[in-house]
Amino acid sequence: MPGKYSSILCMPCKFVGRDSELEVLSKSWESRPSFVVIYGRRRVGKTRLIREWLVRSGVKYVYFLAQLSSYGYNLCKFTKCASRTLHDVVLSKVRFSSLRDALDYIATRFNDVVVVIDEFTYWIRSSPKVLSEVQGFVDEVLPKTKLMLVICGSLVGLMLREVIGGGAPLYGRATVRLRVRSLRFRDFRELLSGWRIEDVVRAYALVGGIPFYACLASKYPDLISAVRGLIASPGAPLVEEKYILLREEFREPHTYSSILSAIARGYGTPSKISEVTGVDSSHVSKYLRVMEFLDFVKRIVPLFSKKGRYVISDPILRTWYVLIEPVIDLIEIGAYDEVLNHILRELDRYTSVTWEELVRQYLLSKYLKQGFTVAGYLERKGEELDVAILNTNKKEAVVAEVKWSDIDLDELIKLRDKALRKAHALLPKDYVVKDVYLAVKSLGKGEEKPYWVVTPNDLVT
Repeated sequence: MPGKYSSILCMPCKFVGRDSELEVLSKSWESRPSFVVIYGRRRVGKTRLIREWLVRSGVKYVYFLAQLSSYGYNLCKFTKCASRTLHDVVLSKVRFSSLRDALDYIATRFNDVVVVIDEFTYWIRSSPKVLSEVQGFVDEVLPKTKLMLVICGSLVGLMLREVIGGGAPLYGRATVRLRVRSLRFRDFRELLSGWRIEDVVRAYALVGGIPFYACLASKYPDLISAVRGLIASPGAPLVEEKYILLREEFREPHTYSSILSAIARGYGTPSKISEVTGVDSSHVSKYLRVMEFLDFVKRIVPLFSKKGRYVISDPILRTWYVLIEPVIDLIEIGAYDEVLNHILRELDRYTSVTWEELVRQYLLSKYLKQGFTVAGYLERKGEELDVAILNTNKKEAVVAEVKWSDIDLDELIKLRDKALRKAHALLPKDYVVKDVYLAVKSLGKGEEKPYWVVTPNDLVT
């Protein structure tokens, strides 16, 4: 199986979406000199975005991928890379004493060049002095050139602390700060165009819009074989990803892992997390703030309420702690059929949470031009309504009940009436319900779909 996985990994995957990010890079090139900082979680497609833009734009560029290695090693590799792509023999022969010197040389010899240092955080981690060298170049030399300098990093915490955060050496110097996030569902769908739309939603629940895993999934003919390949087989990549992600970001990953495990089991407040993990509640709050900073967790609060709870927001971590952790012992002994059966049994219940969020985004987009700008859910005294979109100026609400199941039209009409009653009970008295939707996996066969029914196909049409 490792050989099979390796061959899949090497297969090309088409580039989808990212129109706004490509436009940002193009505008930065047009307005150079410019200093662009790109960051985002590993596997989210930062490198692919940069390389795609470089190819499409046809600009002259130096692209260097830093390693978690010594300062001298990275500097030597950088100058050789620049020499090769700029066709400059001096860069290959001169032994520069610093990155600043190498950048200064490029700036004096070349105009209209993009210099990209990818995985810059690896270079920072091994040699923090590289930050002050880039700072000096950006402050003293870059403004006098027609260069575009791009630094990119996957260690989000390090990028925020040491590169763009307040007090960091490069704070306030970037002309553009671009955080690359997950693909939208519509773009994700393009990578799995041969699959049933319901299975695309399930896959989105499993891997989110992380392009690397969407690409891996796209190499399989269907959802079941993808789940087997990505989770229920020797060397399955989703099983390993959690360990890599936590080890890269944290010095004490075990404590963070315990907290994530507690959240996955439904303990969503600092006090409850403290009870089940043994971590002091004041320390739990600190760990949660760090993970919010990294988009690993988020605190969700019902509309018109102050009582919230924490949930895992990173899709890969959520999949690991909710679906994989309960069967990690089976994975260790190679009981992969049992692992696959467990995942498939739990998958629809697991997908329902993602389906709610997708419907929330869909309705917000649909009503945005009508002044609806707030999206969330309603909950009070044990009663809950899955989706509410608000126009706070006009005191109007659009609400939806969300089910990840097949329901016939007669039952949907009853559910819609029930949702309207719940909306009146849960919304403030001065709010008017503008419309009520029902979101389902699919309608009964042969039934005509009313406008107020949302199915997965609506998200991509």
